[in-house]
Amino acid sequence: MCQSGLIILIVCSLVKFTLTNPSLIFANRKDIRLIDVNKPKHNSSVLVKDLDDAAALDYHYDKNLICWTEISLEMIKCASISHGGSSAKHMSIITTGVVSPDGLAIDWLCNKIYWSDSDTDRIEVATLQGTHRKVLFWEDLDQPRAVALYPAKGLLFWTDWGETPRIESAGMNGDSITRKVVINSDIYWPNGLVVDYESDRIFWTDAKHNYVASADLNGKNRKTVIEGGGQKHTFALTLFQDTLYWTDWTTRSIHSCNKQTGTQRKVILSGSLTPMDLRVYDPARQPRTPTSPCQENNGGCSHLCLAAPYAPGYSCACPTGTKLLNSSTCADGAQLILLLARRTDIRRISLDTQDYTDVVLPLEGIKHAIAVDYDPNEKMFYWSDDEVRGIHRAALDGNSQEDVIRTEIHHPDGIAVDWVAKNIYWTDTGTDRIEVARLNGTSRKIVISEALDEPRALALHPEAGLMFWTDWGKVALIERAYLDGSERKIIANTSLGWPNGIAVDLVEQKLYWCDAKLDKIEVASLDGSGRKELIVEGVPHIFGFTLLGDYIYWTDWQHRSIERAHKKNVHERRVVIDQLPDLMGLKAIDMTKKRGWNTCANNNGNCSHLCFYKPSGHVCACPMGYELSSDGHSCLVPEAFLLFTRKEDIRRISLETESRNDFLIPVQGIKEASSIDFDITDSRIYWTDIGTKAISRAYMNGSHLEVIVEFGLEYPEGMAIDWVARNIYWADMGSHRVEVSRIDGSSRRVLIWKDLPNPRNIALDPSEGWMYISVWGKEPHIERAALDGSLRSSILTRIGRVNGLAIDFVDRKLFWADLDDKKIESSDLTGQNRRVVVSSEVPHPYGLAQYEKHIYWADWTSRSIERASKVFGENRTRLQTQVDYVTDVLIYHNSRQSGWNPCAVLNGGCSDLCLALPNGEKHRNNGSMERQAFNYHCECPTHFNLKPDNKTCSAPASFLLFSQKNYINRFVVDSPDSPDIVLPLRGLKNVKSIDFDPLTFNLYWVDGRSHNIRRSDDTGNNSIIVVPNPHGKLHPMDLVLDPIARILFWSCSKNLVINTTKVDTLESIGPVVSMGVNATNLALHLTKGYLFFINLLHEPRIERVLFSGEERQTVVAKDIKYPTALTVDQKENTIYWASADSDDGVIELANLDGSGRRMLLQKVYPMALSVLNSHLYWLERDVQLIERINIASGNDRQRVLGRLPNLSDVLGVHLLTLEEIRSSPCYPPKSGCSHLCVPMEDKLDSFSFRCACPGGRALIEDKRSCSEPAICESNQFACTSGVFESNPGSGTRCIPLTWRCDGQEECSDGSDEIGCPSCPEKQFRCSNGLCIASNLVCDGEPHCPDESDESILTCAKWTSTNSELQSSNKITHIASSLAAVFVIVGIIVTAVCWRKRLASSESVESQAMDPIGDPAARNPLVRPAVLGASNEHRSSVHKQGTATTNGSSYSGQVYDRNHVTGASSSSSSGPGFPIETLNPPPSPATDAGVYCRGPCCVRAHGSVRTRTSYHATSYRHYRERNQPPPPTPCSTDVCDDSDSCRMYSPPRRSSGRLHVIDYDSDPYPPPPTPHSNFLSDASCPPSPSTERSYYNPLPPPPSPSGERGNR
Repeated sequence: MCQSGLIILIVCSLVKFTLTNPSLIFANRKDIRLIDVNKPKHNSSVLVKDLDDAAALDYHYDKNLICWTEISLEMIKCASISHGGSSAKHMSIITTGVVSPDGLAIDWLCNKIYWSDSDTDRIEVATLQGTHRKVLFWEDLDQPRAVALYPAKGLLFWTDWGETPRIESAGMNGDSITRKVVINSDIYWPNGLVVDYESDRIFWTDAKHNYVASADLNGKNRKTVIEGGGQKHTFALTLFQDTLYWTDWTTRSIHSCNKQTGTQRKVILSGSLTPMDLRVYDPARQPRTPTSPCQENNGGCSHLCLAAPYAPGYSCACPTGTKLLNSSTCADGAQLILLLARRTDIRRISLDTQDYTDVVLPLEGIKHAIAVDYDPNEKMFYWSDDEVRGIHRAALDGNSQEDVIRTEIHHPDGIAVDWVAKNIYWTDTGTDRIEVARLNGTSRKIVISEALDEPRALALHPEAGLMFWTDWGKVALIERAYLDGSERKIIANTSLGWPNGIAVDLVEQKLYWCDAKLDKIEVASLDGSGRKELIVEGVPHIFGFTLLGDYIYWTDWQHRSIERAHKKNVHERRVVIDQLPDLMGLKAIDMTKKRGWNTCANNNGNCSHLCFYKPSGHVCACPMGYELSSDGHSCLVPEAFLLFTRKEDIRRISLETESRNDFLIPVQGIKEASSIDFDITDSRIYWTDIGTKAISRAYMNGSHLEVIVEFGLEYPEGMAIDWVARNIYWADMGSHRVEVSRIDGSSRRVLIWKDLPNPRNIALDPSEGWMYISVWGKEPHIERAALDGSLRSSILTRIGRVNGLAIDFVDRKLFWADLDDKKIESSDLTGQNRRVVVSSEVPHPYGLAQYEKHIYWADWTSRSIERASKVFGENRTRLQTQVDYVTDVLIYHNSRQSGWNPCAVLNGGCSDLCLALPNGEKHRNNGSMERQAFNYHCECPTHFNLKPDNKTCSAPASFLLFSQKNYINRFVVDSPDSPDIVLPLRGLKNVKSIDFDPLTFNLYWVDGRSHNIRRSDDTGNNSIIVVPNPHGKLHPMDLVLDPIARILFWSCSKNLVINTTKVDTLESIGPVVSMGVNATNLALHLTKGYLFFINLLHEPRIERVLFSGEERQTVVAKDIKYPTALTVDQKENTIYWASADSDDGVIELANLDGSGRRMLLQKVYPMALSVLNSHLYWLERDVQLIERINIASGNDRQRVLGRLPNLSDVLGVHLLTLEEIRSSPCYPPKSGCSHLCVPMEDKLDSFSFRCACPGGRALIEDKRSCSEPAICESNQFACTSGVFESNPGSGTRCIPLTWRCDGQEECSDGSDEIGCPSCPEKQFRCSNGLCIASNLVCDGEPHCPDESDESILTCAKWTSTNSELQSSNKITHIASSLAAVFVIVGIIVTAVCWRKRLASSESVESQAMDPIGDPAARNPLVRPAVLGASNEHRSSVHKQGTATTNGSSYSGQVYDRNHVTGASSSSSSGPGFPIETLNPPPSPATDAGVYCRGPCCVRAHGSVRTRTSYHATSYRHYRERNQPPPPTPCSTDVCDDSDSCRMYSPPRRSSGRLHVIDYDSDPYPPPPTPHSNFLSDASCPPSPSTERSYYNPLPPPPSPSGERGNR
């Protein structure tokens, strides 16, 4: 075939006979080595080093070139080498579109490289430089592995170890006619393959059957060379003359034998290397031929010249996707192209050829591509990326990549290119907008921002001036509008679920869309008429959608495929790409056609920025911040404009053009905007919202929305910016306060809160240090005060309610709008020289602004915004009409924010607030005005104190914290000028209990909604979960903090324990009290190391233990009716508690041991108690107040705060200094205790400590560290310390759980009988302390949650006891019993017969009425009467009676989603294969860190031990309104109930790792969205690309596994 001279033939012949001992080259993963087969041990040299994961290799002897595959890098590389062994720099020749290149071969005659890919199931070819890449075979390939060539005959051979293992051959030119199966019997895992050019035979290895065999080139005359013989897992194979060489994965060795007989076996190499593929490196293995058509002028081919097995010995071919125009010439690229966006790449698919090969474009930085579109003018494509949050573009070859939009974009979804006007549109599901910009990203503008819920796909019709989009929000819609966003119209709003992709047929004027929830494709006219279903079968979850010519194309998440169908004959349908995960949007392109024209195509319609074509003609538009000039074409930046707020939005009006250009400021989430102001420094607007009770800010274009104040606001009606000091002031009509903070909301301080009824408006004069406040109240007035709230005075009285306030800084005037007197007035800034400006036709003024010579206001009655002269009110003009409910107006211009004071320089040196003061009296001196120097002073946030340096602030030494349902408040009690404030803590839901860390200023609380424990600092930052509750197995009730030892104690009512957690590391220590306790209230005595708690398990009592849980004793046990609160006075060594019944409530106190008990107060009903300084504080929820009483005298009862709804806890805080904490012996760095530290006081009252351990552990020799806990099974009890008595030498501390509380001590320390509860008469105590009726014991059905009532030992004891009790009466009753038996039997027989007649009808009805059944009936737990137990507590106890199935907790009805999604009970996965399992699946291992059992027992590392290892994990929220599950096949409507969906193992691989997630069974799940973190395919059958293949001592078979069925 390839031409060669006679001399070369002679040389090759000499080489064959002279070089009988060749060299071998082999891939060693991290390098490629050369070895002499006669001297293997000491003659190994590295040819190519610094590799990542080399597997397959081959070489070109004449070109001194060696090539190999990099499995982990997914590349094919080459390097030039000398025959001496040195190598040059690596060259990456194939870098995209390869996933698992397992086989590699070089055609040394025609200079081509061939490879197989077992992941993409392709065999490909390219030049040695990696150009003109072509897919030869792509159909009917399952797992192609080894590749071998016979260039002289033009033959290609490969092994395939897929579902049908075989060896195939074909022409090297990829001609499908030449393809045939060579070997398909007695073959399982064919790995290595080599061609013997001398004998015209092929040799291969089978790693499953452990043989090496050969056959003719057509598969005949098959012969086994080696069978068995000790080889473990043969992989690669090569030969030279009469010798075969192969590598073995298991033994990591290279072997040889005679190719005919299998004798003369030798181990060439073994040891620490990892030989993979290998070749004989010898020129005889690459013989030349006399003729070589492809070497002369490339055979006349324009691109590829490939060897063929028929005359003339070659054929021309084209790169993938390009048509062959004639026998030698290829077209200039693909004509019909499909652009595909996948999650992490963009691919190009040619529709010109039938292979539909997807070519990965060499792009960078793609993290979550969603949509893609194309510009036929510049031949650039565009895509959106949700994770990068941007829109990008590149050329079709992947070059010229650049960012288009990268700022102020949240979740870009759909995109569409207007190729005529050269604009790009996109939807943003984060901001719920549709925006537009020029194709280069400039001139950005929001076209639609109202009434969008979840906008997704976009499609344009430039010729008609229309755009269309889908919206899958709560009310699914398909809408259209003109290209400028006007004239919106609903196309479809019925029979829609999750409308995704959309496409316009420009030829037939039709609109197509797909629905991923209703599983169909529909079509309608452009106005929505003529709607009909096109495809309703076989489309389980469509996402991307496009149209080209007569075909529609779509991506399907469930099928992981791209499909197409004829738009008129939908039965003409085929799969374009199959088994490709992470499919998103796509765009079909015809490179030969460019359709569409409108007037925007000519010089952009003469528009300076944006041109929008509409059915009536084109219009010009401007980007945000610009205004269209009077010529209607050019845009300008206005000097001033008017801003106004309405209840639901913020808008702007031009003051410089007659059209006024009313624009919406696209800000989301406004409910009832009230006041507005701006900061000229950074072009932000600020507004109050009485609907959301917050103050927010955003840039003028609506971006970077930020809530700066959101706590403690009721009706923030007025607000103003101090642009000099960078502070913000606001007036709250609900709390009757004026407050200030930094402009970002920090350092918040209450300035005025007394005698300020209903402050409405506020205006600032920063350069003079004054603020002006309009007050409604009973006597409306306007008052003036210094910017720090001092120097208050009423300057204007005898006025009505003021609804607008403005300052004229030039003429030093104050203007106000009077709502009651229906007029606008003015005065000087002291309230003098008052005059009426506008008095007629002002029926309902709202808002007021002043700019230059005019005043501006809105009127609710006339629904207008007006302007008039500021002096006499003449020249009135209506700027805007038909505007409803304008709440404020404002002029945006830099002249409105001029002036200076010392706070403008470095905040006056203040750490927090710098507040300017009035400048002093003005006076004349020699005819000139003089004034005193500027004055200011620093201030601190509310409750904080200014330090002596008058610059910085310190926290209050003591204060009171109290919690309401969703708030935590702070109050400094003894400061008369300090109001209570709400701390800025986000996410509070049903706060149950609180505590405070004086070292870190962190607050801790029990979240009653999620039943976890959280913390945050007092500024609202660094919020984290301290005790998580991912599976709902915890129910924390109360918590207390030891700030010295850094331990959090918390009680759990669900499993009746008191747990401990390290607050610095969040490491769970374990329970300190775990038996016989239901602790509802906790309290600590830090210096004595006592933990007090109220125990409601049976008879209410107050108990105490050491911090370690030791020395447990009852402190108070009698006459406690309904205990509700508990606290400790550490100074006086006293405990206080509250209890109540239906008639009376009391507060009592006693010494720490319970002695000296006495009454403090009666007729009180506290829900919480706390001691602070010399007072006891308590809260009463019903009367909504906090009170206190003097501890020493027992008198001086005072009301502290009132009108506080939903109170839950109160805490007195006295700050400990850092020195006090660190000097304590129990401070962890000082004590060195690994778990618990117990403080003690000796006889000399000197403070000391000892280390301790939680239950199940014991101190080791160093007296600082604890031993590992006992590893006990779920049906065992772990002794606190010591060993089981009957086997003291065993070292075990586990006893059967049924021995717990059985009246006999089995643990040497007696811990199995400590804290055992007692049950009332005729009741049985379960092992976990619960009581059930005696007649339920050993009745054949478990009623205790731990099933201890049916254990063998229990029944044995129970039977014995009952026998003794009944023996004396047995004879007496035997006769009557026998008689009764006959009567009862008769009754039972009659009842059973009657029951059977009713069973069928009653069973259906009963199940329908009560699908779960009465919990009490299913599990009739009986708890002794507990006085004072809350309903919540009773409910939590009652709910413990849940049925269990196979060890899994069942507490509710299992929801079946089939009626929602139409799911089938069958799996969507394909058939599995009957392959044996070599490695059994991993099983759950026990954790030594678990001491107790049950839902509230926490592991040492913080995880919760549950009775089941199977649970559902909620998907990550995408939006608050719509929370879509991950868009995987399991989130669609096919395999909801199949096992494969619980642990989905898709067929493709991601870095060799398997990702597994679980799903919720949301009854009505929202649609899977591209923003969800869905699965990429992460698994594949074993191959060289799987790392386990290299390291597993028994590597998995290179064959389809059970996972393969999911493909």
